[in-house]
Amino acid sequence: MTKAEELRARAARAKQRTASTTPEQSQPGGPAADATPAPRPNVIRAKPVRITADLSPQVYRGLIDYAAALAETQGRVRVAHVHVTRALVAELLENHELQGAIARCVRAQLDD
Repeated sequence: MTKAEELRARAARAKQRTASTTPEQSQPGGPAADATPAPRPNVIRAKPVRITADLSPQVYRGLIDYAAALAETQGRVRVAHVHVTRALVAELLENHELQGAIARCVRAQLDD
């Protein structure tokens, strides 16, 4: 499917969704205005979530140096810093002592 065909298909689906809304649902003060939205179900995402973080050059260099040292001890050419970051977050979710240490660091950053 070409990009143009994909865009046309998306536009057609959006148009169908808009057309399926009844006029009383879209009018202010209609039955839909009084109803509270249905709660979103707890759905486990299938795709990973991308995060972005700005690091100081010194912190970034430390991360890269750590990953390089880790690669050397594991007999690899390199270990990407994303693997270190993923492992760090996974450990943070499991380790209560680490959670406390991180909470203290965050508090100190926010107090500055």
